[in-house]
Parts: sequence; structure tokens; C-alpha cells
Amino acid sequence: MVVDFRLVLKLLGQALVAVGCLSFIPMAYAYFNELPGGYEFGLTGLVTVGAGVLLTRSRSSSQAGASIRELFLFTALLWITITLMAAVPLYLLVPDLSAGGALFESASGLSTTGATVLDKLESRPQSVLLWRSLLQFIGGIGFVVIAVAVLPNAAMGGMNLFKTESSSFDGSSKITPHVKTMALSFLLWYLLTLVLCSFLYILGGFDTFVAINAAMCTVSTGGMMPLDASMNGASPFIQYTAIVFMFLGSLPFMLIIGSIFGSFSTLLRDQQVRGFCVLALALTLAVYLALILINGYDPERALRVALFNVISIISSTGFALEDFSQWNRFATALFFIVLALGGCSGSTAGGIKIFRMQICFSMFKAQLVKTIHPHQIIEPRFNHKVIDSETLRSVITYLVAYVMVTMLSAALASCLGLELLDAISATTTCLSNIGPVIGQALTPSGNFSALSDSLHVLFACDMIIGRLEILPVLLCLTRLFWRR
Repeated sequence: MVVDFRLVLKLLGQALVAVGCLSFIPMAYAYFNELPGGYEFGLTGLVTVGAGVLLTRSRSSSQAGASIRELFLFTALLWITITLMAAVPLYLLVPDLSAGGALFESASGLSTTGATVLDKLESRPQSVLLWRSLLQFIGGIGFVVIAVAVLPNAAMGGMNLFKTESSSFDGSSKITPHVKTMALSFLLWYLLTLVLCSFLYILGGFDTFVAINAAMCTVSTGGMMPLDASMNGASPFIQYTAIVFMFLGSLPFMLIIGSIFGSFSTLLRDQQVRGFCVLALALTLAVYLALILINGYDPERALRVALFNVISIISSTGFALEDFSQWNRFATALFFIVLALGGCSGSTAGGIKIFRMQICFSMFKAQLVKTIHPHQIIEPRFNHKVIDSETLRSVITYLVAYVMVTMLSAALASCLGLELLDAISATTTCLSNIGPVIGQALTPSGNFSALSDSLHVLFACDMIIGRLEILPVLLCLTRLFWRR
């Protein structure tokens, strides 16, 4: 048999038990504060944990651990199953939320996209708001662990480029003690940033509930705030705090941990990190000047608003601070161009990732030189090292798959009733897990509530596919995957 389904189900069961227990947090919060949601979250948790326990009893004949096919299938099934599970309490607790809307909201939280179909958030049950934040929080750290422990095995996540930066990384397909140690380090860093961000938000004026939820949205680069106004109306201190933690969430966790226990120069020497910082500074400067010269902003407000929105977009957080599509055409065009880029590989950020664009640019320069000097030996490089052919192929394959899925999804969205610009922008923001949409009917300050159930389901699929780097999901749908 090509795939050991019993092993996949056993792994899935173990994950479902852990995730199912998470739903007891909003259950307990609702129960002790006498709020709605206790029964719905308790029932969801019991059913999920019960199903997980049954699946863990699957007996596998494999003694060598999970193969790459089984890991890919497990990862795809895990995110699909959790998305469906997480949508149940949302559907039960929000009367005006359809089944498709609940699925969209669940997928948006888990993929840390941050787009929403809900409005009037302050009037919604706090257990629902807490659940949305928890989904983003586990989605952020869950993807980082998957990106460094599963995806590198086929060179598709790009993290094989960085595994030499950490002695804790093991590129085998087994979950080794090294990978467990690495995942624990990531989790500790993640929790530390959550606590610090929550404290600073409280210090800046948020109440405790909003501060903790907003912090989970920030460190996960999710952006699904528990407030309709998002970051509008928050104090400048809170907005600057969000900038710092969105930026940290966009950096490779591996290099951050390595810098903490080694030398800080390790982080600064990385080409991807330098490229991300240069891009952020260049975009901020351009938007800053446009806001002063065209919109007449004062220097401090222009800097804060420009830096916030640039980091929010390229980190794929998607927090709203003003509607940048209403500033000027230059700023709108600039944000539309960089909408899909995303942050660094191995971070909580979504998008195409900076390193892929750097590799493509390196290939472009090498090809230009060889066009003029055909006999000159020149190879694309990354971090001063020659990029191996396997990585080059995987990057090109990913970009081709990204374009193909975007075109197909946008075409389907158009057929389902969206205007072409809205369809392209919405597909891009969902596939790249960004959040804001730059279109005619859909704008950065709006939401997806007016869309049909079929569009909600389509965009929910885009979010999950994009979060898992596209190729592992597409592979599971091919005949090649199921052949020996």
C-alpha cells in the first residue's frame, strides 16, 4: 500500500485530542462568567476528543515512522478536519452566520488570514471572540512547526535553505527528539511574546479581555481583532506596540531562537531578513512621503500610519488602521503590488515569502549575465551559497502553482458573482493569508459578509491551501501521489 491510512488516522487522532481540549477554554470562560457558549464549546470538545481517542486506536503496520506521503496527507486532513470542527460552535452560537460563513470564519482564523464575515463584534458572545483568537494563535504556531518539520522533506516549504542555521533541525521525515526540542523552543518564544504583548496592550489602554485577544491576533499575524474598529481608535502606544510584534512574527523563528542562544548577528546576516527589512523601510518611506505631500498628514501621524499599514500588509496580519485605498492612488497601487509577498519563511506570516522572490531575482540576474556572456559560469546564490537545482525547481514549481490556483479560483469567483477586480484581489488575499481586499465592492475597511455561501467555501479552501504552501495539498489530489 502506498499510504498507511491507519498510521495517518492515528496521527490525526492524537492531534484532534489536543485541539479538542482547546475548546474547553472558551467553555470554561463562558461558564465562569455566566456567558453563552459553554454548552456549545463543551459539546464540540467532547465530540472532537472522543473522535480523536477512537482514531488513536488505529493499529499501524509501519515500524519506520511516517513517510513523506503520509505526512502530507496527515497535514492536509488535519487542517481540513480542524477547520470543520472549529466552525461548529461558530455556527451554533451566531444566529446570522450561515454554514458557509462559519466555515470561512474558521478557516480564516486557523490560516491566520484575518478576514471575517462578522460585524458588530462588540455585541457578539465573548466566547466566540475568544475562540476566533485561539484559532489564530494555534494556527500561527501550528504552521511554523509544520513548515520546519514536515514541508522541508520535499524542499517545498523552502525551509531546507535554513536548516543548517540550527543544530536542532533534523531533515528526516520522523518526528525526532531534535524536532520536538525545536518545537518546544518555538512554543516558549511564542508564549513569551504573547505575554509581553498582552501586558503592553493593557498598559496602552485596552481592557484585559481585548488585550489578550488582540495579542493573540498580533503575535500570530492573524489580524482578526475582537473590535469592529480593529486598531482604529487605539492609542499610538498600542499601534507602535503592534508594529513591533507584527514585525517579530514575520521573522524566521529558527533564526530568532538561534540568535537568542547564540549571536544576534546570525539574524542580521540572513539575506531573507535583510531583504524583508529593506522592503519594509522602502515601502514605509514611499507611503510616508505620499501621505505628507498628497494627503497633508503631519510627520508623526504619517510615519505611524505608513509604518503600521506596511508592516500589517507584508507580515500578512491585516490589521486595519484607516482605509489605505482612500488615501491616494499611489499608495493604493503600491499596496496592491505587494499584497501577496508576505513575510519570511519559517514565521507565522503568510504570502509567497520574501526568500522566493530573492531566489527568483538571483536567477533573473544570472540569466541576464549569461545572455550577454554565454560562456561565463554564474550560478544563482542565496546567503552567499549556490542554490541547488532541487530548491530552484521547487521555487519555480510553487510560483507556477500559485499563479494557476489564483487564476482558477478568481475565475470561479467571477462565475459565482464577483466583479473581476474583487475576484482577483479576494483570491490573492485569501491564498496569501493576508486579509484586506483592494477592490470595488470589497475594501480594506470592509468584510466578506455580503458574499454568498459558495464564495465563502471557495475562499475558505483558498486560505487552507495557501497556508499549507499549495503543493502538499495539490499533491494529495493527483494520481501520482497514490501510485507506488
